[in-house]
Amino acid sequence: MNNGLTTFAEVATGFSRSPLGMLALFIVLVYGFASLVTGLAKKLTSAEKMPLIYFLVGFPILVLGVFTWLVSEYPANLFGPGDFKSDDNFLEMRKNAAATRFQTETNLQDFPNAVLGDETISVGSNGSLKGWTKSGDTPSEYEVGTAVKDDGTTSAYIKSRGLPQGFGTLMQIFKADAYRGKRLRMSASAKSDGVRNWAGFWMRVDEPKNNAVSFDNMQDRPIKGTTGWTTYKIVLDVPENSSDIAFGLLLDGPGQVWFSNFDFEIVSNNVPITGRIEIPDRPLNLNFKE
Repeated sequence: MNNGLTTFAEVATGFSRSPLGMLALFIVLVYGFASLVTGLAKKLTSAEKMPLIYFLVGFPILVLGVFTWLVSEYPANLFGPGDFKSDDNFLEMRKNAAATRFQTETNLQDFPNAVLGDETISVGSNGSLKGWTKSGDTPSEYEVGTAVKDDGTTSAYIKSRGLPQGFGTLMQIFKADAYRGKRLRMSASAKSDGVRNWAGFWMRVDEPKNNAVSFDNMQDRPIKGTTGWTTYKIVLDVPENSSDIAFGLLLDGPGQVWFSNFDFEIVSNNVPITGRIEIPDRPLNLNFKE
């Protein structure tokens, strides 16, 4: 008896190492319990046995339907690292599955330069968002495109799909040569609809080694909820050793944001920098009572 339990525990532990194995273990446990109930149900009447019979007949059909749905919608999620010869093979499978899902969900005709992680997928230069790139933690969970404003001009938009687990952004990057040693102001307009977490324009100045030397993403003054067209500004210094400037609009969580009218201009040092965290002159609240 003990040997049987030990063997079952070892098999169950092996099954629990992957989602597919956990599903199989769940089915075994449910049927084992049903068989036990059936064996102890000799004193039940025919009417009392009917729900159990319906369950034994219907449960496989339900499991088959759920399994078919999982295989068709989330095939990569049914496996764990233990199902592969090495962790590298597992990670490669997850990466390929994510890329496939991303290409399927993204409207590549409207989005010529889609990005997944560090891999850029080029699909021609005739799209309506030439020069722009979609990126972020979970870019496949966001839709991008263009829309016509009331005044007849064109705006871009970024819109969540379902409940995103990360942020998405529509962005560009260009050389900093023309702005080195200057203070740069970016202005743009946006309106939002149902932004649950937050959104904001952002700009980042990088050194040659891709280290950010200045950055502002409006997290201290975010776009939230539903708003009308509003102009926002970001001001950053561009040091002499700067190599690139990246900018865009990010959306974190459910909602939609339309944006347009980007403009860059050099301003004097009298214009305050945005996004700077003020550092106090001395330590504060050392006893945590304030």
